[in-house]
Amino acid sequence: YDQVQSGALDRVNARLKNIKFQTTAGPHRIGVTFRRQSFAQSDDQLQVFSPGGGQDRLYSVNSFQLLGPFDVKGLSSTPSRDRVLICNPAKDKTKTPEACAKEIFSTLAKRAYRRPVTSDDIAEIMQYYADGVKAGGFESGIREGVTGILASPFFLYRGDRLPAGLKPGEKFAITDLELASQLSFFLWNSIPDDELLDVAVRNKLSDPATLDKQVRRMLADPRAKTLASDFVPQWLDMGRLDAIVPDRDVFPYASGRMDPRQDYRTELTLFTDSIFREDRSVVDLLRASHTFLNERLALQYGITDVKGDEFRRVELKDSVRWGLLGKGAILMAAAYPNRTSPVLRGKFILTAIEGVPPVNPPPGVPALNDKDIGTTKALTVRELMAKHRASPTCASCHAVMEPLGFALENFDATGMWRDKDRFAGTVIDSAGELPDGTKINGPDDLRKTLLRHPDQFVQTFVENLLTYSMGRTHEYYDMPTVRRIVRDTAAKDYRFSAIVQAVVKSEQFKMRRVPQPEPALSAKK
Repeated sequence: YDQVQSGALDRVNARLKNIKFQTTAGPHRIGVTFRRQSFAQSDDQLQVFSPGGGQDRLYSVNSFQLLGPFDVKGLSSTPSRDRVLICNPAKDKTKTPEACAKEIFSTLAKRAYRRPVTSDDIAEIMQYYADGVKAGGFESGIREGVTGILASPFFLYRGDRLPAGLKPGEKFAITDLELASQLSFFLWNSIPDDELLDVAVRNKLSDPATLDKQVRRMLADPRAKTLASDFVPQWLDMGRLDAIVPDRDVFPYASGRMDPRQDYRTELTLFTDSIFREDRSVVDLLRASHTFLNERLALQYGITDVKGDEFRRVELKDSVRWGLLGKGAILMAAAYPNRTSPVLRGKFILTAIEGVPPVNPPPGVPALNDKDIGTTKALTVRELMAKHRASPTCASCHAVMEPLGFALENFDATGMWRDKDRFAGTVIDSAGELPDGTKINGPDDLRKTLLRHPDQFVQTFVENLLTYSMGRTHEYYDMPTVRRIVRDTAAKDYRFSAIVQAVVKSEQFKMRRVPQPEPALSAKK
């Protein structure tokens, strides 16, 4: 510390600011370090739990800011720009600007429209190009043409053509090109690549062997991670996690910069993607003994031998963390910002795991009376729920949901394990009895109970995956297909690829129905 204010500290800091350097145009990976490192031993704390927090007496780099470029001359080459300008009349003198523009637009429109382009498509785009050329030359014309492609309904919407001569309610098979889009948005949440489009253009995609080959290829592609990052959050209703901001007064260890929600999302994505990518049984989503942790999340789970910000695969010694029901994202999304909720957790299990969502509560049901907290003595959540359940209106539904939720009561509202209720000072009671008389006590018993009928969980998974693949809401007439997929994949141990293949081959995925006309509204007299 510069105790005498002589300016030495400012002079040291000045050496670490406004460092100029030159580099070539385009994207680069930049690293910052010190040329010399002191061998002095720090006497600060060994671990700084808050990311970016703390101040050591040794040199360290927590962050840096990059400004520039300051002297820009012309447009630099970038990967995205090079993918667009596959033809440039300034470099290739054998081609006219119009010929280059048509070559560029044909390539881009094929990808954007997810089909071969027609002469009418190119003619429409060239009108945008012509307007741009008048304003600023070739590159301005290309910019306007790309804008026209991105504004086209063929890019913005996916539609199925209706064959002529069919009556309302009749079924018809979608074309191979439509099937290619359906498949790519299902597995990649993106447009088809060139290989998939080429197969579809040759009308080979509907061939079962070719379709199987393409599905296997696409599942092995890194883009298939969207099944874990997009489908899983929809299935498990992880959108609720955004609204659960931990109460700073109740959970200071999980608030502000220590808020674990983003780490929880990453863990859930990496965990489910590992099950999918390793082509394991989807039942392993409930029983797998591994997860992915960084140091912050490991400390939240009571694990002390994981260091650093990078996520890595960890085998969990404590079985209460196995599977989805031990993941912080699930536990936190099914809670309130200031307390746990056996009802929300029980409802989550019934809906997302068992596929039997509870009925909506009748009107006029009173809310949990939080005024009981802190009056004479702090009440546990079980005691609060007992008072709430005393109402006959509430008892029937709560008897189904609460035993499931209480089995997870050792996890607080932020997903951290606890043995005692720190407000009431009593040991957590996670025991319960299911409607069929089965007694459970804690996460392990709950998981074993759910795994007694794995086909029930698989049916819920298939139902949600089929809904995601179709891009429409689930209907009652889809259930025979769901049950058939469950039966057919049982012999393959419910492996993920087998379920995906069965979904892709289903009538719901490959067929469409001619819409029924809307009923006419009669005027009331």
